[in-house]
Amino acid sequence: MGLALLLFGACFLVHGYLIFRSGFLPKELGILIQVAGVCYMINSFATLLAPTFTNRIPSLILLPCFVADGSLCLWLLVKGVDVAKWKEKAAAAKVYGA
Repeated sequence: MGLALLLFGACFLVHGYLIFRSGFLPKELGILIQVAGVCYMINSFATLLAPTFTNRIPSLILLPCFVADGSLCLWLLVKGVDVAKWKEKAAAAKVYGA
């Protein structure tokens, strides 16, 4: 379980970076997702490397994960992706042959 959440945290770091750079979603969401990835990784490293220390880490370390996941979910449900920027970048990609 600890190894899976470690990889999940690494995946969140990449996703957060991509959200931050894309321009289709707010940059703040990308930062929140990256913070959640760091929290997942801290929790996983503690579980794998020092299982007795894991009991001392408060479960509040996973609170940013809940906030980030919930924020991204709500943003996508309510606002969605910036369609105008999406179409603009798709048209630019066709022009440049990408």
